Amino acid sequence: MGFGALLKSIWRPGYAILLDSSVFFHSDKKPILLGSRPLLSIMCAVFLMGCESELLDKTGMFNDGVVDRQRVVANPGVPSKASGCRTSNKSSGNISGTAPQHSYRVGPGDDLKFNIFGEDGMSDIVARVDGAGYVQLPIVELVQVRGMTTRQIQRELKTAYEENFVKPWVTVELVNAESNPIYFLGEFKSSGVQYLEQPRTLLEALALGGGLTPDAYLPGARLLRNNQVCIVDLHGLLKEGRFEYNVYVNGGDVLFAPRKEDMQVYVLGAVEKPQSVPFGAEGRTLLEALSMAQGPIKSKALLGDVRIIRSYSTVEGELLIVDVEKMLEGRALDYPLEPGDVIYVPQNGLGNWNDAIDTILPTLELIGGIVTPIVLIKSL
Repeated sequence: MGFGALLKSIWRPGYAILLDSSVFFHSDKKPILLGSRPLLSIMCAVFLMGCESELLDKTGMFNDGVVDRQRVVANPGVPSKASGCRTSNKSSGNISGTAPQHSYRVGPGDDLKFNIFGEDGMSDIVARVDGAGYVQLPIVELVQVRGMTTRQIQRELKTAYEENFVKPWVTVELVNAESNPIYFLGEFKSSGVQYLEQPRTLLEALALGGGLTPDAYLPGARLLRNNQVCIVDLHGLLKEGRFEYNVYVNGGDVLFAPRKEDMQVYVLGAVEKPQSVPFGAEGRTLLEALSMAQGPIKSKALLGDVRIIRSYSTVEGELLIVDVEKMLEGRALDYPLEPGDVIYVPQNGLGNWNDAIDTILPTLELIGGIVTPIVLIKSL
């Protein structure tokens, strides 16, 4: 018999149970003997068996008077050593805080100006690098230039034109660089595309985007590279001066800064309809989010141990444990949520917390998009 069923079999209205003694107390404070301490031991054992599967190690948590909370850190340290670009399948790639080579490498979309001095019709020739990495020039026709510096191209052309001219003087100049775009999406003052003519740090790239608007939700900002979320902390960099996150950006990178009211919160676990819920202009509370998910599954939900995974960046956040039962009974106030919060309602018999994480991730990866703290969840 489960603990809940055991209570129902002995419960009478107006009584309260004191688990660390062998008595019940009626509302008029008169003790009613339970009978024997072995029965109490059985009750406690059944209670622990029912809850053990969902208990979390709370030794690292502290209570702030409302909720239990524990800081969560994923990939701590400088990006060049401990961070990278990760996808939901845990693959990763390096992201470096060291300066790349400063010589610009030519690519498709760039415009180059060529001069072969002293030769008629061979000055100020502007040619665009095509999609295959070639430029078309008089006499030598197609020349492959993709991935080369202007100095390397100059040497190649000097050799090529020596068959037609005596000691040709060749210059090559980059006049329009469009092969290394960087994209600014969301709440940037100059959203759109900018082009890198030289290596740029993350701070320099943000300046190219004109900076962030007042509506930008900085903890939700992300650097995306090759369809992966890169582990850098824009909030820590701009608000806390953590310059270890001032990494170099690459051509093709996407900087995304969401608007706070466009963010989502995610309700998962033992609810009738797990889903993402719009955060909205006025924000959301925990009970509102549960209601929008059509409420908890009454026969399964453990409302006294609801977890909230809160992201402050891609690398830092908190795990909160909230007693929703107290809220529903009017003994505690509703709890305000933050954008990107992941609410998980545990259920009886699901297994340990690692099993819960394994249950959360597949659903979150389907509905969460790029602003969910998947990296943080994997660190719990």
